[in-house]
Amino acid sequence: MIKDDTRQTIKFVTWVVIIVVLLYFAFVALFYQAGQPGRSETQNVKQIATSKTPITLVEAHYHLDRGINSYAVKGISKKNGTYYFIYLPGSKKGYLYPAKKGVNETTIRAEFNQKHTGGKINEVNLGWYQNKPVWEVTAKNAAGDYSYKLYEFKTGKFIG
Repeated sequence: MIKDDTRQTIKFVTWVVIIVVLLYFAFVALFYQAGQPGRSETQNVKQIATSKTPITLVEAHYHLDRGINSYAVKGISKKNGTYYFIYLPGSKKGYLYPAKKGVNETTIRAEFNQKHTGGKINEVNLGWYQNKPVWEVTAKNAAGDYSYKLYEFKTGKFIG
């Protein structure tokens, strides 16, 4: 009698472990598939930037979705010039900006930190908003609330 109970318990625990392991791998596969479009679009933008612009080495990737989905890269040319390339996959348009004609991420971070003491920057992204390139700063304030601030790429002026 005890042998039957032990055998049933072991069988039950084995099935529970198998189901948990299968669920784990199913969730990993699901989340991997969910992230696939973003990963493939990032690779697509990198390929476009290195083949159609002076950029030969990509240093950073950015993604911004403010009504218009945009992907951007920061890269270096053969002549050591720094460029930003913004690609809009919906319209298949790309925009190339020399870094010297705009404000870089470091400057935007410094500007944000100067005006928003107590806030912690989570990330800074370059993208497209209202037909122009912008920097978006995502940050948390001291209370833990998220805030999103936009700055013009060309001037670094605060938009909203």
